[in-house]
Amino acid sequence: MVEIELKSVRDLLGMKFFIPSYQRGYRWTESQITALLNDISTFDKSKDGSFYCLQPLVVKLKEEPTMDIIKSANSIDEVRNLLKGSWTVIDGQQRLTTIYLILKVLNGNDDTFEIEYERRSYIKQVDKMNAICNDNIEIYHLTNAKKIINDWLNPKTTEQKKELQDKILQQTKFIFHNVGNINDDEEHDLFNNLNSGKISLTNAELIKALFLNKVGYDSIAHREVEQRILADEFDQIERTLRQDDFWYFLAGNVPKPSSCINLLFDLMLNAESDAIKKKYPPSEPLRTFLYFNDKINEDKTDSYTKSKDMWEEVRRVFYIMEGWYNDSIMYNLIGYHRAAIVGKGLAEIYNLFNVEKSKLKFKNRLVDDCKNYIDYKGEGFLQLRYDNNYDKVFNLLLLFNISTLNERPKEAVKFSFANLHTYNWNVEHISPQNPKDDVALKKTIEKFRDNEDLKNLSIALENGDKNTIEKERAKFFAVDDNELMGIQNLTLLTEHDNKGIGNKFFFEKRQKLKEYYKKGSFIPACSMNVFMKFYSENPQQQAFWDEADRNSYKDIIKQTIKKFFGDGK
Repeated sequence: MVEIELKSVRDLLGMKFFIPSYQRGYRWTESQITALLNDISTFDKSKDGSFYCLQPLVVKLKEEPTMDIIKSANSIDEVRNLLKGSWTVIDGQQRLTTIYLILKVLNGNDDTFEIEYERRSYIKQVDKMNAICNDNIEIYHLTNAKKIINDWLNPKTTEQKKELQDKILQQTKFIFHNVGNINDDEEHDLFNNLNSGKISLTNAELIKALFLNKVGYDSIAHREVEQRILADEFDQIERTLRQDDFWYFLAGNVPKPSSCINLLFDLMLNAESDAIKKKYPPSEPLRTFLYFNDKINEDKTDSYTKSKDMWEEVRRVFYIMEGWYNDSIMYNLIGYHRAAIVGKGLAEIYNLFNVEKSKLKFKNRLVDDCKNYIDYKGEGFLQLRYDNNYDKVFNLLLLFNISTLNERPKEAVKFSFANLHTYNWNVEHISPQNPKDDVALKKTIEKFRDNEDLKNLSIALENGDKNTIEKERAKFFAVDDNELMGIQNLTLLTEHDNKGIGNKFFFEKRQKLKEYYKKGSFIPACSMNVFMKFYSENPQQQAFWDEADRNSYKDIIKQTIKKFFGDGK
């Protein structure tokens, strides 16, 4: 049976730990040892939480004492120590050995825990040595560690050493992870996986073990059924969260980790009050596990009920997220807040949901808060520029896509936040920043020779009349700085597509984007509409993004955004 609990170093006193031969010997360096000493010595319960966490110590029970051995004990304290059993260390021996060496330097031969190596018990020899010994590589590293510890402690006063010892024994805890009755092959596989990076003991794995350890306590049969049910529910939540669209609409621009369910666990902690969050600082990698452990075990007499209530809360939070996902309007709104540059955090959105109570009020608040990203007040969003307000331009163009989809709720079309967050994106100039030379322009006009509107430009180019060329060019290109950099000349494309179309003329960009689309490239609906001139009323030509096209596009953006906020028709 897998069990997980927090054990202070004092709880380990009298225990026996066995280091198998398949593990390498002790190899901690000076920087690692001094970092641990500095961390523990500067630990402050008032600022850093209720205890200093030493990460997981992964073990399995090696042997329990027989009755004959217990009867042969010389004292009640020896019986207590024997009952603690002997443990095989699968992971965490480097940190465990360092704590052992620190205690030995601090208190000499006073009570501590025991460490035994399968190869040879060099540590027993090292206990008696006070200088670096080069007899072999194992003894060298152990004696060198003792010297490093001694050198660190030498300048300290007796009071400081006593304070450090108290912090180690009482305020320093291991996450004691008993993997249960696994065989030797499983033990070796677990060690190899933990040490090769194939798996790690994440917050999610540790929290899962917490819950599994607290179900079905009234009978063995009931326990097994409850554990299977909880494990299945846990895995189902994990599989759902791992779906690309589900993950990225909630997580924003965060790649999927090894355990996606951590998103829910982190959310539950981050949605707590500032006073509670302060107890579990972001600098602590296992902060979420420690939060759940404290929640479940805060009432020692009824931790089983507390565990059941906590798991129900996890399920409730998940069902809320699932409800958002299944509602296309909510999905698009929440995904937008998570995607907007400097957008809302998930915990902020979740707390807003809990405050507003009704779904309609929550939706209206999400809509209204979108104004913060785009300078909505006084129609400031219409004056945003590529060169001065890039982030807000990005937010505006993304919101234009979102609001366009949400205008047709019956179609229930969801924006692809998975594509948004797995590619790099650019704000693209529709009409090129630097139009090609006149030779290329002549060739382009030749392709549209039947278009009456282009004849004057064609004649000017033939005659070389620069004043007329510039006047006619301005009709078809965004040559003015405000026209070039304003929202009427901007749209969203992936970095790949943007680079692919480069500085081409409008119609060439359209042709290239058609090729990319056929090959599976994701082009947002509004960007596609731009290059199809969907927003242009009675377009006179298809070659360039002219002044009339730009004005129509800007008007559509204005109407769509104002309607989204309830200010339009």
